[in-house]
Amino acid sequence: MKKLLLFGFDDLPAVLAVAAAVTPMGIEAVPVSRREYDRPLEVLAGLVSGGEASDPAPGPLGGRMMVLCGLEDQLDTVLPALAKAGAGPECLKAVLTAHNRRWSARKLFTELDRERRAFQRGGRP
Repeated sequence: MKKLLLFGFDDLPAVLAVAAAVTPMGIEAVPVSRREYDRPLEVLAGLVSGGEASDPAPGPLGGRMMVLCGLEDQLDTVLPALAKAGAGPECLKAVLTAHNRRWSARKLFTELDRERRAFQRGGRP
């Protein structure tokens, strides 16, 4: 399973740019709808089956985020390709791990954003 979950990518050109960058590497780019932001990441990655998406569609996360699933051995090639495709430092990025796989996208985004803000201030997360 090599997937790149895309959150907050609301415009087709951005999704297509990312997909064009990772598809040649055998990675599936998967845009995730707002309705699915509260589902566990492991469900969105296809590792386990899960319930239906929430309804009505909740609001946005507050920015873009990518979750790299099964790509730990390709980070040196994937990350530069993503930057070239327009997913620079403003886009939060995380690897799906045993620790965060049961988190929702909202929880992961909140944690990554908190850490980014702390590092920007020169402090600890």
